[in-house]
Amino acid sequence: MNKQKFSIIILLTLTTLMIGISFAHAQTVQDSTMCIGYDSNLQPIGSGNTIFPYTEKIGLWVQIQNPTNVEYRIVWTDPDDNQFRSAAVDVVDKTGENWGIVFDSINIAQTTAKNKLGVWTVGLYIDHELQLTSQFQIIDYAQLMASVQNIQTQIQSIVDEKDSLLAQNAALKAQIDSLQANYDALQSQVGTSSDYQQLQDKYDALSADYTSLQSSQATTKTMLYASIVVALVSVVVAVYFGALKK
Repeated sequence: MNKQKFSIIILLTLTTLMIGISFAHAQTVQDSTMCIGYDSNLQPIGSGNTIFPYTEKIGLWVQIQNPTNVEYRIVWTDPDDNQFRSAAVDVVDKTGENWGIVFDSINIAQTTAKNKLGVWTVGLYIDHELQLTSQFQIIDYAQLMASVQNIQTQIQSIVDEKDSLLAQNAALKAQIDSLQANYDALQSQVGTSSDYQQLQDKYDALSADYTSLQSSQATTKTMLYASIVVALVSVVVAVYFGALKK
C-alpha cells in the first residue's frame, strides 16, 4: 500500500513537472516596443526609439502570451557596452485574457544616462535565457541642429550651383541659337552644288587660257629677240663692208 502511494506521488510529481514545462514552452513574446509607460489597458504610451538627454525616462514594454511563473529580467547596456541596470520584473496580467506584459524603465535627465550618447541595448531574459533585444538612441539636440544646419547649407550650395549651371546653359543656348541663325543666313547666300561646278569650270577655262597666254608670250618674246639679233648682225655687216670700201 505504501509502495502504491509512493508510486502515485511520483507520478503526480512528474505530471506536474511536465505540465510546468509545457506551460513554460507555451509562453511566447507577442510584441515589444520602447516607450515611456503603459495605460490601464496595458498598451504602450509614447513609443519611440530616439530620445534627447533632457527626456525624463524610457522603458521597455513587452507583451507575453501565456506567461508562466518563471524569472523575467530586463538588462540595460549603454553605448560603451557596460551594464547600466539589471532588474527582475513581474508579469502584469491582463484581466480576463491569457496574456500579460513586463515593463521596466530608466531615468535619463536626472541620471548619468543623459551623458551616455549613442545606441543603447535592452535585453529581456526569461528564466536566464535571452529572449528579446531592443535598442534606442540618445542624441544631442544641439549636435542634431548643427547637423541639420550643415545639411541645409549643403543643400543651398547645391541649389546655387544648379542656378549657376542653368544660367550658363541658357547663355550657351543663346550662343548656339545665334550661331544657328548666322549659319542659316550664310547658307541662304551660298549657291548650290551646280553653281560650284560652273564656277569650277570657269576657273579651269581661265587657268587654261592663262597658261596658253604665257606660252604665247614666251614665243613672241623669242621671235622678237631673234629679229633684233638679225637686225644687229645686218648693221654690223654693213658697217664692216663699208669700212672695206674706203
